[in-house]
Amino acid sequence: MAIWGADVDQLKVLGTKLQAGAQEIDNQRSILTKVLAGTQWLGPDADKFRNEWNGEHVANLSRISQALQQASQQANRNASDQESASTR
Repeated sequence: MAIWGADVDQLKVLGTKLQAGAQEIDNQRSILTKVLAGTQWLGPDADKFRNEWNGEHVANLSRISQALQQASQQANRNASDQESASTR
């Protein structure tokens, strides 16, 4: 007999891990931004790097964090839906 659905506890763990990953990315982005701001580095290469970091790299890390948060929310919704379906 085939099983249809998911292990609710595993989905909840997945949701928690995805959220933790998003938080870790946010923490690292913040730390690295502070380290870069405190780094004595002058010249065109420094300016280019800072512009790239503060522009595209920070934005990309933010998008990844948001995607992980959304995936976490979806896993948690799926766990709740599975629990509801199982109790019917």
